[in-house]
Amino acid sequence: MSGNDKYCPDTQPTISKLVPPIPRTSSFPARYPKVIIRRSGYVRIGENSGFCLDFELKTPRLNGIHQFLWLAGFSSPARPLHRQKIIGRDILITEDPDEHLVWDRGQVFIKPLPVPLLDYDCWNTILCADRELYGSACGFLLSYAWLIRYKSDLDIAIAHGLVPKEMEWVKWVEILDTFFEKADPEIFKNTNKRYVYGELRRSRLDAIHKFLPPKFSFRNLMFTRSNSYDTFFRRNFKWMLAVFAVFSVVLSALQVGLATERLEHSGRFHEAAYGFAVSCLIFATASVVLIFLVWVFLFCYHLGSSWRARRVTNHGVLTAASP
Repeated sequence: MSGNDKYCPDTQPTISKLVPPIPRTSSFPARYPKVIIRRSGYVRIGENSGFCLDFELKTPRLNGIHQFLWLAGFSSPARPLHRQKIIGRDILITEDPDEHLVWDRGQVFIKPLPVPLLDYDCWNTILCADRELYGSACGFLLSYAWLIRYKSDLDIAIAHGLVPKEMEWVKWVEILDTFFEKADPEIFKNTNKRYVYGELRRSRLDAIHKFLPPKFSFRNLMFTRSNSYDTFFRRNFKWMLAVFAVFSVVLSALQVGLATERLEHSGRFHEAAYGFAVSCLIFATASVVLIFLVWVFLFCYHLGSSWRARRVTNHGVLTAASP
């Protein structure tokens, strides 16, 4: 074999054609609006349903911190819906795929199954044409294979609007059987890496975004999950209450010790009590100053953000009105 053989087309690895992993008879046509509203503004998608499916299926934020997701969850399937109910979790609807299967105290966020994933024509014309989107779609459908394992799970899903109300148990079983049989082996093995993990803990995801690279930033540290001042201070400074409670117990114990005959004349104990009392006063004063400065910073930040948003809006109105 010559050295040039490795460049021959016959020896090049071939990429297998992607095939729809659902039954050919599965038909749930869906229609998306031509304009969708995002936090950053309006996005015109026209007839490009694939572009809309990017927002429905891809998980860029979770994929960006994939190396740390082991801190937030286990590499195991998510619990089925009936188990979520048994352990006392409320099912909350989210339309953000990054929040799908994220749980918090007594609640779990679940994104409804996008109807195009149940439509053979959509898989054949759109999803199979984009390998990355295909992998995200397979991962999302896999997550619903975890959630709906029994007919009782399907009943719960229909009641919460997670799947179309026309979905029947026999049809769902047929979809899953075909999915596990036809899903492209390479894509199924290397599907969206977010679905290496099942349920993810929200508080730990927040901590990852706050403190760990590459997502660490002062803005994440200050604003994650908080939409009001009282919420922000409760979530970020409630630990101070525990510290003050410990200080109160220790100071009370020192006061009792100073009143006893054995410690009343102990110079070392007096020095320790004095030093601890002064430290408590310094900590309390510093805490009050810190909270005040943080409040001032938040107020100025939001005031500046509102002012900038107003300028952008006014500029857009003037631009649109100009001939």
